[in-house]
Amino acid sequence: MKFLLTLLAALCLTPHLLASVRILTAKNATPRELYAAEQLREATHDLTTPGNITILLATRDNPLLAHAQLAQFWPGATESFILHRTGNRIYIAGSDASGVLYGALSLCDLLHAQHAIPSTLDIEDHPALKLRGTAIGMQKPEIIYEGAEYDYRYTPQNFPFFYDKAFWTRYLDMLARNRYNTLYLWNGHPFTSLLRLPKYPEAQELPTAQLEQNIAMFHWITHEADRRGIWVLQGFYNIHLSHTFARAHNLPYHLTTPTPLATAYTRYAISEFIREYPHVGLMMTLGEALSPHQGANWLTNAIIPGVKDGLKEIGSTTQPPIVIRAHATDITADLKAANPLYTNIDTMWKWNGESLTWTNIRGPVLDRFKELIANSHITIANIHLLSNLEPFRWGDPDFIRQTVLNFQKIGIQGVHVYPLRYWDWPNTADNPPLNQLDRDWIWFDAWGRYAWNPNRDPQKEHAYWVSRFAQRFGTSQAGEHLLNAYQLSGVCAPELLARIGITEGNREVFSLGLTMPQLIDAKRFGPAQTLWTGDAPPGERLDDYVEEEAHHEPHHGLTPIAVADSAAQSSAQAVTEAEAAAPFVTKDKAEYGRIVNDMRSIHQLMLFYQAKTQAAALVMLYGYDHDAAHLHAAEPLLAQSVEDFRRLTALTNTTYRDAAAMHTSQRRIPVTGGPHTEHWRDLLPVYQKELATFRTRLALLNTTLDKTQPESNANIQPWPQVSFTLPPGTGEEFTLESGIALLGDKYAKATRVAPEITGFKGIRLDLKQHGPVRFTLAQPAQALVGFFKIHGLTGPSNTDAENWNPVLLNAITLDRGAPLDVWAAPLAAGENELDLSQPYVVLGFIAQNQKTQQRVVFTTAATPGQPPNLDWLFE
Repeated sequence: MKFLLTLLAALCLTPHLLASVRILTAKNATPRELYAAEQLREATHDLTTPGNITILLATRDNPLLAHAQLAQFWPGATESFILHRTGNRIYIAGSDASGVLYGALSLCDLLHAQHAIPSTLDIEDHPALKLRGTAIGMQKPEIIYEGAEYDYRYTPQNFPFFYDKAFWTRYLDMLARNRYNTLYLWNGHPFTSLLRLPKYPEAQELPTAQLEQNIAMFHWITHEADRRGIWVLQGFYNIHLSHTFARAHNLPYHLTTPTPLATAYTRYAISEFIREYPHVGLMMTLGEALSPHQGANWLTNAIIPGVKDGLKEIGSTTQPPIVIRAHATDITADLKAANPLYTNIDTMWKWNGESLTWTNIRGPVLDRFKELIANSHITIANIHLLSNLEPFRWGDPDFIRQTVLNFQKIGIQGVHVYPLRYWDWPNTADNPPLNQLDRDWIWFDAWGRYAWNPNRDPQKEHAYWVSRFAQRFGTSQAGEHLLNAYQLSGVCAPELLARIGITEGNREVFSLGLTMPQLIDAKRFGPAQTLWTGDAPPGERLDDYVEEEAHHEPHHGLTPIAVADSAAQSSAQAVTEAEAAAPFVTKDKAEYGRIVNDMRSIHQLMLFYQAKTQAAALVMLYGYDHDAAHLHAAEPLLAQSVEDFRRLTALTNTTYRDAAAMHTSQRRIPVTGGPHTEHWRDLLPVYQKELATFRTRLALLNTTLDKTQPESNANIQPWPQVSFTLPPGTGEEFTLESGIALLGDKYAKATRVAPEITGFKGIRLDLKQHGPVRFTLAQPAQALVGFFKIHGLTGPSNTDAENWNPVLLNAITLDRGAPLDVWAAPLAAGENELDLSQPYVVLGFIAQNQKTQQRVVFTTAATPGQPPNLDWLFE
């Protein structure tokens, strides 16, 4: 024995390795079972074992487990497993191959946690949700392919990660480890990137060598996913066509109505996809391009026939599931038409829209989910885009756990999870960019953990996540503080968006703030009502809150002011917790520093919203009682919000590349998206200008307006006019007075007109004409123009603004929309032309030497009892 120990020492071995762990699979083991065995061999490689251990893994009915005393699974059990130890034998019995895989992975988890093989095992488990998946966008932040939304070819230049097998291995292993069983790939028209289409050679968009590489790569990805129990689904939009096919047949790239050729082409592409990739699923967006009422027609004449054609070609009679999104289509009519033709339809609907706002749903959103559950096989909750969370780190595990518990209560059986940064996968917004698998590990892990089982003890779960942070940062003390920081910061944006935001969709980037008009006049910006009627608990919006304050009525539910205060306090506590972890962080200090900076950034954003929401409420109160003290009290709060945003800009200036991954003009809130509106430094001047404008308007009110203002209007005489002549076909002459339409002959009717310009002869355009307008002036003059509000502008656009000055503010109130200001610009005598990029109306002309004094004309509402529009205070 002494000799043996000496020999072992010489070989750098330890005595316990003499014992072995033998892993046996069935003779007919599937790729999933073989993958499970691989994971077990790796997990047991360096473990201490008290004796020889044999692990047998197979499906419950396999002869390998014939002598095991194991319980039977219930009828219809899927992905279920039993772990049982008898003596030195460990049995992993699955209801199917996936059950075997998940049983093996669960044993691996125990081995990693205990650093030894458990002495006893008697576990039976199965998933809570049937479909548990993540999404990858085969899409870019910008529209890069011939101006067509969502259409991106699969190339190494567009998607280098697609060709990286090491990345895919790591990503798919992560999905398997977290028990995900589906993976959705999104693209507008993926078929010409993944298929040969010999029937339509004109549809080929890629060089043949590139297409062949893509086909081989997609086969490899889907095979590796299948080994890990993951079903890949390829998403597509309708009706999107191959661009080369569309040009060859003189068609647009996107169609709103089916044509016989587009139907035949799409049906063929789908059938070829089923034939080439029989184990890959299809997920479709029927809407976006296709008219909503055409969804049933397209589904029953192109998509379902295409699937059936493909099944016939491969000799299969089993209908694979197809997933239909309920977005931008009449899903009720779609399902009514499709269900008699195809019985295996799953549906998908956005949970909390394109943000994360609440752990539950109600009202119209709940009603839609109930309808889908009643009329489809499996209904999937789509955790979509996360517009209010980007770009900061987010991970509140209990928020996710409670959300999945509500899935169960409602009857939702699937979840589809976007990454925190969708449009730039797999990069984060950090500067330099990080990999989302590293930075956002808790996001992926928590959704996977609770999609498998949300019915876990909250206290034990807290300890579990502390241990996960401790693994990354070195100590349990660091883990405790950092988990607290994530949870305290995690509730801020979700709770606040519903109370003051415009939409839960991708039109709004919540981390870039809101302008004052967006806070005080949300209706102007097309708010999504389900943001507060379905995706948030009962409570008030800012206009509700102010109206009740003005009328001294009690408040109900959550209020914007209370939520903004709570978010500021919670985010401050998150900073304290993150900073308190510093002495205990012994690993990955660089990432720890980035977490602290994120917590500070979120706090500054919440302080910005706290001050600005209070300022907005005071301004809105002024609209009810015209007490200028409200405006004076709002000014320092608005100034404080700008200072908070300046500090936020400083925190993010070098640490983040941008705030929003989607760089297109589809973003509208707080400003239109584009190259110069992606970072906090781009928005700081907007808020500084807003503050300066408010101070100017406040000074103007102080000097020219008092509570007898309506009477002061009565004594003002019209300015003398300069006459003009108008050639035919360049606009229509009209008389400016109450009741007249200013856009065409029936739109934008004036309800009140400033006395200075009442009775003026002007020029109006029809609804489609914005210019140019040609006319001849009898003498040098000032043109008076009113600009209709669009894209947030209330005056001339930047390209037109050089010669224009506002002379009368809130000069014309309208039956619908914001009041018009009057702007003036000098013109020479004789022939002139106005060609302005902003929709406008020419209100008349006055002499160039006419003296004008800028003033606010109307501050009371056009309709008695209603607050006036106060946007002019900030624009």
